[in-house]
Amino acid sequence: MTAPQPLTNRIQKPTPNVASPSARPQTKPIQTPAALQDMLCTWVPGTTSIVRLKIGTEPGRERTLEVTSTHLSRIFGKEVVHDLYLKGRSKVMVTDQQLALLT
Repeated sequence: MTAPQPLTNRIQKPTPNVASPSARPQTKPIQTPAALQDMLCTWVPGTTSIVRLKIGTEPGRERTLEVTSTHLSRIFGKEVVHDLYLKGRSKVMVTDQQLALLT
């Protein structure tokens, strides 16, 4: 067994600075998702590529747009157009940013 060395010969390591909980950087607040609206997509009768979009949640205040199926698939993905071909209609939740791309 070895005898302990005197304190003057030991190398002292600095203690890490432990920040108090109040000194920690503040985290960013969680961002809430953008407001979503319902959009019902149906084919315009007598056409093969024009889609009618009914946007809005209230029956009296809904907007109606007509776009090509190509334009619709570029914004919302091919799944929306796939449902149109299979069922004749598709319902999607859209953001204000996506709506801005439609007009």
